[in-house]
Amino acid sequence: MRKYISHISAARMWGIPQIDAFLGDASADVHLTFTQLGARKYKPGQVTHLCQGDLPNDAIITHNGVRIASPELTFLQLAAELDIQRTILLGLQLCGHAPGCPGEAVTTKYKLKNFAEKAVGIRGRPNALRALHYIEGGSASIMESLVYMVLCLPYALGGYGLGSPIFNYEIKMKESSDRQRNPVRCFVDLYYTKEKLGIEYNSFEFHHSPLSQGRDTLRASALERQGIEIMNLSTIQLYDQKACENFAINLSRRIGKRMQIKSDKFLPMQQNLRSLFPRAERV
Repeated sequence: MRKYISHISAARMWGIPQIDAFLGDASADVHLTFTQLGARKYKPGQVTHLCQGDLPNDAIITHNGVRIASPELTFLQLAAELDIQRTILLGLQLCGHAPGCPGEAVTTKYKLKNFAEKAVGIRGRPNALRALHYIEGGSASIMESLVYMVLCLPYALGGYGLGSPIFNYEIKMKESSDRQRNPVRCFVDLYYTKEKLGIEYNSFEFHHSPLSQGRDTLRASALERQGIEIMNLSTIQLYDQKACENFAINLSRRIGKRMQIKSDKFLPMQQNLRSLFPRAERV
């Protein structure tokens, strides 16, 4: 085996959600990594790479009859080319899945970390290991991942440093007798378990109609009856930097965590983080 599909081409084959939205590579060229210098050939429509180092045994696998970098190796390869924020977002998307369906995730934080620790000497490893400190599984969309990054990354990475809520935490609803045969599954976008506080991102795409807004209100009321408070973050609030900061201040008070932004890196890193936001009308 002298070559395999790698980098962003592998990422696309693994179906990482909305990857082109933040990697910004619309090229149709196929990325190939060669394991021997003498085997490396340049052809139109291809971008070639060389990796002659020793890889973990599960680094390259056969997928649909094609030799391809595993999701974990793909993470390291792209981490070598991305800044820390994009690497974190890549990891969140790799480990994301629909609420209650962890088997749908491309990979897990555990697998990423285990692979990175074994891949000594491979490009991208330091950035990948750093990013893994801030990656968690369970995000259901790129917008949930970005909300998490804005609210929870440390100041030096452009976030507000507001703890580590759980993605799409399932709340066990207390059902009335007529509904016990068909229990309702309720998932909260981001949930602070100790404080019993949930964050719901109300996107313009899915929450702007009167019907969806009415359902959101009923859902919030049902959760409130169980002692769970919900804070709703709209697209307008998220995209307006001052409104988003006010939301973060209110959240910090409710979870009892004081915000003291002193890092000189905060403003430029937050601007860089905000540059990853998709166009507002799409979210």
